[in-house]
Amino acid sequence: MNTTMNTAVDNGSSLRRTAVGAALVALALMAVGGYVDTPFRAQSDGGWGLSGGRGVPGLLFAIAFAAAGAAVVFGVVTRRALRKPPARTAVTALVVALVALPASLVFWTGLPVLLAFAAATLALDARRRSGSMPVCAVAALALAALAMASAVWLAFSG
Repeated sequence: MNTTMNTAVDNGSSLRRTAVGAALVALALMAVGGYVDTPFRAQSDGGWGLSGGRGVPGLLFAIAFAAAGAAVVFGVVTRRALRKPPARTAVTALVVALVALPASLVFWTGLPVLLAFAAATLALDARRRSGSMPVCAVAALALAALAMASAVWLAFSG
């Protein structure tokens, strides 16, 4: 078994924990965006509170969407990228981060959060396996942070 396969196998439980964490953060931001009045919203009265939101069906849909999104992003995209050599993993991290930025336009889906977590996971894995930080991994981390920040801001102000 080669080193790349060992890494992918060794990261199985860690990847699951990251996927669950990303899904929970995405779900939390989806809940804030749909059910919490914040002082940052244009139509706000200046305080915090709960809004009617989308009701229980909307919440159930958000939970299902976050779980399905995490399963696809981490179970398929990230898992496959972890099996590649570190340089290719870093490039994949950059591509995922680039997709996360325009996904911020649909922040209420939780997708930007999932993609940002995946890009950061891939970038840090590429660094760990290569022993240095590839340029693509640095760019991926910066873009993932930007996507995450914009998703958080839009959830609270949107």
